[in-house]
Parts: sequence; C-alpha cells; structure tokens
Amino acid sequence: MEGTIKPLRRQVGRACDGCRARRAKCDNERPCGACRRRNEPCVQIGSDEPRNLPQAMREIDRLKKNIKEAEAKLRNHKEIEDELLWYRSQYPLASPLQSNSSPGQTSLPGLEWSSRTTVSTPAQKSDRYSPWEGIQIGTARSPNSSWYGSSSLFHFIGRMNSYLGAILQQTQTSNQMVLHGSASTLLNGTTEHSPEDDSQEHALSSEDLFTAGQFLSPIQEEYFLDFFWKSYHTCLFPIINEAEFMDHYRSLWAESGDKRRPDALVDIVIALCMQHGVSHLSLDQQKSIIGGDPSVAGRWYFRRCQQLVTYQLESPTVSTVQSLMLCSIYLCNGSFQNMSATWAGMAATAAYVAGLHIAPSHDLEEPERELRKRLWWGLYELDAKIGMKLGRPFLLHRSPTEPDLPDDQPETAKQSGSRLANPGENKTWLSFHLENSKLFIITREIHESFYARDVNFLQGQSIWDDPQALESHAEFLHICAKPLDQWVVELPNTLKTSRQENGTPFSTDGTKLDIEPFAPIWLQRQRLILELIYHNLCINIHRPFISFVPGLQSSLTEKFATKCALHAMEITKITHQTLSSTTILTGWHEAFQWQWNASMTLVGFILAHPRNILTPEAIKAVDLAITVCEKFGELFSVANSAATILRNLGPKINILLQSHSEMQGPNNGVDQGILKPTNSTEWLDSLMAETSSSDPSLVMPMQDMFQMAFSIEQWSALDNLLPDIGDNWNWNSQSLGVF
Repeated sequence: MEGTIKPLRRQVGRACDGCRARRAKCDNERPCGACRRRNEPCVQIGSDEPRNLPQAMREIDRLKKNIKEAEAKLRNHKEIEDELLWYRSQYPLASPLQSNSSPGQTSLPGLEWSSRTTVSTPAQKSDRYSPWEGIQIGTARSPNSSWYGSSSLFHFIGRMNSYLGAILQQTQTSNQMVLHGSASTLLNGTTEHSPEDDSQEHALSSEDLFTAGQFLSPIQEEYFLDFFWKSYHTCLFPIINEAEFMDHYRSLWAESGDKRRPDALVDIVIALCMQHGVSHLSLDQQKSIIGGDPSVAGRWYFRRCQQLVTYQLESPTVSTVQSLMLCSIYLCNGSFQNMSATWAGMAATAAYVAGLHIAPSHDLEEPERELRKRLWWGLYELDAKIGMKLGRPFLLHRSPTEPDLPDDQPETAKQSGSRLANPGENKTWLSFHLENSKLFIITREIHESFYARDVNFLQGQSIWDDPQALESHAEFLHICAKPLDQWVVELPNTLKTSRQENGTPFSTDGTKLDIEPFAPIWLQRQRLILELIYHNLCINIHRPFISFVPGLQSSLTEKFATKCALHAMEITKITHQTLSSTTILTGWHEAFQWQWNASMTLVGFILAHPRNILTPEAIKAVDLAITVCEKFGELFSVANSAATILRNLGPKINILLQSHSEMQGPNNGVDQGILKPTNSTEWLDSLMAETSSSDPSLVMPMQDMFQMAFSIEQWSALDNLLPDIGDNWNWNSQSLGVF
C-alpha cells in the first residue's frame, strides 16, 4: 500500500560463522534460524568480542581507563625512583660489616624496596634480629597465649604497658596482661584439663542444631533481611546477587509457610542482620528479645550455618566462600578476633579451591563474572584488614592471573540484582567497593614494604632503640605512602561527605560533617565508612612512630607521630557527630572497634609526647572518646567497658602529665597548651623517683587498666557461641572487674 513504512530490519551485532560464510542473513539467535533450517551447528568464534556499537564503546572506555591507570602508575614509580636516588645519595648503602656495629653506632642504611633480600651466612643469621617484634599474650577468654605483630593494637598497648612499668618500677609479665581470674572463669576455676571437661564439652547432634534455639518466623526473618541490603551488602562486601538470593530464600519455605529448610548462606545473613538490627534497640529491649548482648544475637543461626558449611569444605562453591566470609564478619562483630581470622583463612582456602583467584571464564554470563570478581576482591580486603589489624602474615597473594578489579559502571550495577539509584558522576552503588579495594591494595603494599625493610639489628634490639633507624623508616614511609595521598585526590566526590566551613573531606582539619540530608542511608553510610576506614588505616600506618623510648627524635618522626594522633582525633570527632545526630552508624560494630583503636592510640601519644603542641587537643579528644564509647554503650555493653577504662585512665595520666608540667614551670604546662621542651630522660628519672614512693592509687590501678585494655576486643564469652555446656560456664561482665 502506498505510504506504508517498511519496518526496519533487525540489527544484528555479528552473524554466526555459517551465515557469514554463506553471506546469509542471521537473526543473532543461538542457534540461529538459518542454521536450524540447515540442521547445522551454529557457532561463532571469538564470541566474547564486542558485537555492536554500544559494546564496542564500552570496551574502548575500559581500555582508555586501563591506559590512564597504567600511565599514572608509571608517573608514581618515576617520582619514587627519583626520590630514592636522592636519598641514596644522602645515605649510602651500609656494608655488611657496618651492619654489625654496636648499639648506638648503627649505620643508617640506604632506602630500598622490600623485595630486596639480604644474604647472610649461617653464623650471621643467629645474630640478626628483626626490628619488628611481636607480643605473646593470653586473652581474657583462654589460658593459652596468642601472638600479635607490631602493627596490632595489642602490641601498642604492650609497649605502653612496658613503658609505664619502667616509670612506675613495676615488673610486668605476660600473665599480668590478662584480666585476673578470666582464665579460671572460662575453665571453671582451673587451667588444667580434666576428664570431666570432656563430658561437659559435648557437641550438639544434628537434630539439636535444626530444632533448638530461637529461630524466627517468616515475617521476622524478612524484617531482619531488610537490614542486610542497606548495610553489609552496600557498605561492606557486595558479594551476593540480591534478586537471586531472595528467590532462593523463598524457595526454601515449605508450602505451609511455617518452616524453612536450613541453608548456610541464608542462616549467616540472618545472623548478621540480627546483630545489626537488635543493636538499634535499647539495652532493656535487647534483653527482653535475645536475653543478652546483640553482638551474639542470631547465634543459633550462626551455629547451624557453621555445621552446614563444614560439610561443603571438601567441594566448596561460591556460596561456601560467601558463607565463610560472612561468618568471619559475624565473629569480628562479636569481638572473637582470632576466630574471625580462622574463618577468613577457611574462606581463602575455599576460594582457591573454587578457582576464584583466577580471572573468570568468558563462558560465564557477565553478571556471574562480575560477582566472582567482587567476591575475590572482597576476600582480599578482608584478608588485608585482618593481617594489618593483628600484625600477622597475609593469606592471599596477588598474581598475573588474578581477576581484574570489579566494574562499577551503570550497566554492571543494573545486572547486579540490586536496584539502587546512581549517586551521579557516572558512579553507582558498586563504586564504593571498587574504591575500597584500591584503598586496601595500596595500604597493604605500604604495610608489606614498611615492615619488610631489613635494618639488621643485633638480637635484643628493636627499632625504637635507634632513633636514626626510626628516622630512616619515616623517610621510607614518606616515599612509599604517596599512592595513598593520590587515592584521596582521585576519589570521586560522590563518595565524600562534605564539610562545613569549607573543610576538606579525608583530611584532619577537624571541621564538622555536612551530611547530605536527602541522600539514601546506604550512600551516607558508604561515605562515612570509607572515610573512617581511611583514617583507621592511617593510624595503623603511622603508629610505629609513637616511641616510648627516651631520647631526641627527628622532626619527621615527630611529624608522623603527630599525624597519627590527628587521624585518631578525626575518627573521634566524626563518630561523635554521627552518633549524636544520625543513625548512620547505629549498630555498626566495626565503627566501635575503630573508635577503640583511635582512643588507645591517643592515650599512647599523650604518654609518649607530653610536650607536643598537639597534646592538649589530644587530651580533649580522649574526653570526647569517652562520650563516644558511652553512646556505643547504649547499643552494646562492651563499649561501656571501654568507656570505663578510658575514664579511669584519665586521672592517672593527668598525674603523670602534671609532674612533667611542673618540671617546666608553673606557666608552661599542659593546661596552657604550650609544652616547654625538656629532656625526656630527665622527666623519666623524675617520674620514677616520684612514683616509687607514691600510693597505690597511681601505680597498680593504672596497670590494671592497661591489663583490662587487652580484653576489650576479645571480651565475649565463647559459651555464647557454643552449645549449652553447663551452668559452670556461664559468664557475665562482672568477671571483667570493670563495672
């Protein structure tokens, strides 16, 4: 008919090989209609190549992005190489003979990358000693000791404890670092194993695990599941496809709708959501619902997941790795740090068995490929976080065959299974995970390079015994930490919380947050958590330069110690404002752990640097930290223990600082905010003379407070996670001696 518009022919991205050879039309189906009519196989070699213009444009954008990142790395390496050459010209490499000089005469070695190894003869090896020592302590829940490395808060508290022991002339042993009576409380009054213990430590049968406990109704489970997608899913690890998970979850319910088949992944997700959700309630409501602290809420689901996932370890799947990772987070929230590390180790092994450590096959659908990438890099973040926090070796290692960093483009976000609005700048809810992965990659490389430097100390020495060696490490950190500064510069503005008074995000200027009021809660939480993670990592990187050894320190060493305190103060201010005016961090257990890390770091800074100009502000920050811990204490009780420790430490520290202030004159003390420089050894001798005859109100209670501090991150009782094994194993916070 005249005037009829002929419909456009369907656009085909790329014909199959058979149609291309015959120059026939192909409908782009697999198998295509032409091949079906010919009864021939429909194949297409190189099917992973772009088939149409939009795909080609995305591939071009991806390649341009890779080129840009490679060029940036080359520029950074060139800058680092130039600075290394300059430092080596100033500090020539020491010869092997110079490295064996006596204490106090150690030559300053040239700066070098951690990949360089020092070759020693067998005779020399026995005299070599790593400058980075660890600490072996028994936790408050076990008579057995655990090892923590130099980057851990446990080791830093140990250094503080030893320093005060020297000042107060108190002999410290590893046993004194544990809360008195805690081990006997755990083992019913004895630290020896007896046959009776075996009868108590019986394991629940499978029937018990699937019927005992306080399992929820369908409505209650869905209530708690809603917490997951706006919290751990968006602000920790996006390792689950939300749409597929919910379909799977609903398929587990019986037709009657009153009983659900057990599933490891579903159970641990609900356990995590109960931890988070119950923390939003008052302590009285928590006791009426779960009869205990929310850090172990959902423990029945955790136990069932624990047994179910154990059966999967011989042939682990993606779901197995997901379950193990979330179990590690659940245990970390409950302050079971070593158990958390153990489960993360099982997740790492399962990931290797499942082949997640290599680039996903092109045979997989794109959403599945991206999910596997996010799962691998989420596990990398978890391993890096645990390794740096506890000061232990990493379990995952990078390789040329590793998966690319996950994509965060809008098309990928659409296929992820979650429907969340894009925050702008062509960024999505997945951008948080991408930037978080970059942050931990950079920080772990800094950590490994810093602690792997070999300065060849003699046995019995540590790096704090040699100010020159500490300065050398400060200069090295100044160089290798530049990528971290670059990360902040390149971070998208959509992932930054604005500041009042034209303040700068991810800085230590102390300005207040300007939280966007109409942004979704998940985006507000992403912004805050990313900044808190950054400040917490900066604390750990710079904390080695807080030295308790008397003696003059270089300006760069002092600068890094001050920088560490500034980051700790920033965490305290951000957390206080957020808890006071919003619910963004309500129930976020790791935020409390960051605050505790910052609080004890500030205490150490004040003790080690009483004459630093920042010390008066640091003292105010400790007071603010007490308020923050009290606010967390309204959500979970371990924070009240932390607040009590800080509150009791305050007067004792003030006595020490007052003694230092009096040595400088009445008008130049801490209260005036200007600390007159004095000789550190002179102050130490004075304090030892004053406190040797002082009353016990200064000496022993202060030591007790530091002994209790070791237990804050390992405060929970194991019987909260284990089956009921008798009344003699019941534990409550009174055994801490804190309340």
